Amino acid sequence: MAHTAQRAHIDPDRLGTIQAALRERELDGWLLYDYHATNPVAGRVLGLGQPLSRRYFVLIPVEGVPVAVAHSLEVPPWSEWTGAIRVYFKWQELEKTLAELLTPGLRLAVEYSENDKVPQLDRVPAGVLDLIRRSGVHPVESGDLATMFAATWTAGELESHRRTSKAIANIAARAYKQAAEAVRSEVSLSEWGLKESILKMMDAAGLVEGDTIVGVGANAADGHYEPTPQGAAPIIEDRVLLIDLWAREPGSVFADQTWMGFMGTEIPGRVREVWRAVHGAREAAVKYAGDHFGDPEAPLRGCDLDAASRAVIEKAGFIECFNHRTGHSIDNEVHGLGPNIDGVETHDVRTLLPGVAFSIEPGVYMAEENLGVRSEINVYLGHDGPEVTTPKTQDDVYPLLSEGWERSSNL
Repeated sequence: MAHTAQRAHIDPDRLGTIQAALRERELDGWLLYDYHATNPVAGRVLGLGQPLSRRYFVLIPVEGVPVAVAHSLEVPPWSEWTGAIRVYFKWQELEKTLAELLTPGLRLAVEYSENDKVPQLDRVPAGVLDLIRRSGVHPVESGDLATMFAATWTAGELESHRRTSKAIANIAARAYKQAAEAVRSEVSLSEWGLKESILKMMDAAGLVEGDTIVGVGANAADGHYEPTPQGAAPIIEDRVLLIDLWAREPGSVFADQTWMGFMGTEIPGRVREVWRAVHGAREAAVKYAGDHFGDPEAPLRGCDLDAASRAVIEKAGFIECFNHRTGHSIDNEVHGLGPNIDGVETHDVRTLLPGVAFSIEPGVYMAEENLGVRSEINVYLGHDGPEVTTPKTQDDVYPLLSEGWERSSNL
């Protein structure tokens, strides 16, 4: 994934790789567009670390030199641009320039998704598509190109992610120990208090943009629960305790995990039953990725992993309580620009290409039983297949009031 800077730039090697990808897909070029950072794919591909307040276009042809179309007030961000540049001031000049560049019959990749099937890709407004089509150009979904050049990780980012994964798993273990000690000692500790402790531990570990969801009992049954200082529930016995936490090293990519504990010495049968379904769904998605990786007849897609995971929970009888996608893309945003593991909220048919990473996080949520269970791990898709990057993935709910639970756990 390209790191952003203050000036637009595509180095020759990267340009050659993009143009090779265009040839492979029989495209005439890639037309990037942005306005006020509505299209983060464009910013990442071009290395622009600042949103521009005027419209710009960049045409990367399958052969030859890229051409940027920039507003006269925003020429400085293009001072390191090695391609051609066309400057406009009036809207008539912009449309005239586009008409000259976009010759009829061209098939150009664009960040749009037909019928909004994949919102993460649908970044170009309908009015801009009108301009493009008016020139006789055929816009083509840029899915694989956006994944390859805006969502894949570098080797350094993968190593950084592995460090962050270990760090936040360790923080989750320390948070569980703190919660258990508070309950044993009858010291008041709320979800908010534990959240504050986790954030301090992240800060001490040098992690940035970290956050956490701490959910007890019925609050764990809310997939996007957010504790507040005033409304946070106390951490008490005989309740599940869900900890979802994410962070990254400065300038790198995120790690994102969810762990499950129970405030007792034994795991109740109902909790274990639900956990088995969630754990099985998690493992089914990972197995599907490994079994189907590299299949030339059937590219690996996010919607297919979602279906494999969801089938396990459906067989267990909990499908109505699984109310979100199985996972999301991860890059330098915790919800990244690559393919999501999703065939329900959206139909993400984008190919999971080598270099991308994503979460696998099935869940079952039953507020009427004060019970929510989620297990979240991260997967990096390397050239040799999928790698689960979350260290020592959880195989059972942790009995947090049992002596020595941490020694028998994987944390």
